[in-house]
Amino acid sequence: MVGLEKYRKAAETGENEFSNFVNYAVKKKPEGKYKLHRILMIFGYIAFGLLYVTVCLVFTKLPMLIAVLPLLTWILVYFTWLWVNIEYEYMIIGGNLRMLEVYGSRYYRELCNVKISSFERIAPYSGEYADLADSADIAQRIDASSSLTNPDIYYGIYTESGERRVIFFEVAEKTLKLLKYYNPDVVMTKTRR
Repeated sequence: MVGLEKYRKAAETGENEFSNFVNYAVKKKPEGKYKLHRILMIFGYIAFGLLYVTVCLVFTKLPMLIAVLPLLTWILVYFTWLWVNIEYEYMIIGGNLRMLEVYGSRYYRELCNVKISSFERIAPYSGEYADLADSADIAQRIDASSSLTNPDIYYGIYTESGERRVIFFEVAEKTLKLLKYYNPDVVMTKTRR
């Protein structure tokens, strides 16, 4: 009977799955291994330019081919920089949380598509709640946050294909309200004292 109360209130206020949605994106901060990949990519572009100039001047003896270098470099950057320009986008629509990893605003990979009601726990990744996300029985960890040091990081634990998984993501106020709306029993908003 309590579950119907929630839907009755939603119907009275005019809320439905189309008015209750969130679309949020965060850009991955360059730190750690990700920063190293970006630096190596820049050195690769420089090495390509030097190698091309060397081939044009020393081996082919055609210095006019150097004029094509900016175009070739632009093509190389266009097709490779997207792999080190990552954003995470998540959407809550109709009670489903869908997370995407977006490469250079052109290609995306779906990280998860989970019903919010199937989460075991949604809590801040700090204090006493962090221990549950770091437990050894988690089979897969998905980081969809800009940085794990961000204070607005939450995690959600769910089971898919018989494996427990945890996904780290950033929350906005509206996101937290929708998570509570669809699964109020498992959403923790602050640590207990």
